Amino acid sequence: MDLEQQYLVAKPEDFKPLIKQLIESESDNLIIALEGDLGAGKTTFTQELGKCLGVEEVITSPTFTIMKQYNLSDKKFKTLVHIDAYRIESEAEVEPLHIKELLENPNTVICIEWPENIREVIPSTAKKVTISISEGEQRQVTLSHF
Repeated sequence: MDLEQQYLVAKPEDFKPLIKQLIESESDNLIIALEGDLGAGKTTFTQELGKCLGVEEVITSPTFTIMKQYNLSDKKFKTLVHIDAYRIESEAEVEPLHIKELLENPNTVICIEWPENIREVIPSTAKKVTISISEGEQRQVTLSHF
């Protein structure tokens, strides 16, 4: 992957080229750090990712549960873990969630919203997807290293 790549997203389906690139770039696990303001489209990105990987249930933001897991029908990946770290205030709160162990699971895709709140547990191999609101309903999306 180049240092940084830009995408313009006008509708949720426009995330697909980025998602395809992410899925094809990793071997046995994929960690995606999703950054962006409230309402920028982090959960929408995760919903589109889930569709591409075969999630059949509706993906909703895990703001209050912090974490949700979905089984996948993908050939390479078996589980999608969606984490919303918005309400996590300290590293001590991360311990009972076993996030460090999850990050090492093979055949797993992990999307982390508000990764800056748990930066200390996210490996340097994570991909960072930054979503910012542009003109109208468009989103400027940047893919880079975490």
